Amino acid sequence: MERDKYIRIVDFCKGHGLETRFLYELQEFELISIQNMEKEEVFHRRELRRLERLLRLHRDLHINPQGLQAVDHLLNRVQQLEEEVLQLRRALKRYGT
Repeated sequence: MERDKYIRIVDFCKGHGLETRFLYELQEFELISIQNMEKEEVFHRRELRRLERLLRLHRDLHINPQGLQAVDHLLNRVQQLEEEVLQLRRALKRYGT
């Protein structure tokens, strides 16, 4: 594993003023994936944007991890539907409609 592709849990929590417990709760609800690397717990950089979005929802709207799981699912579904609409629009343009 390439170390520069991962963020240490303690660094993220320190930078955001969080307790590590919050990230473990998110992992319990399968919202993030925490891994062990060289005796440190880390998460992949590709999860950073999603994790920061979840953190904002938690702080701004006081949504608990279970609620975050529901919101995350709905946001992912909206994104899928937006992509599908875009594909359908492209297909309609090809057929001259």
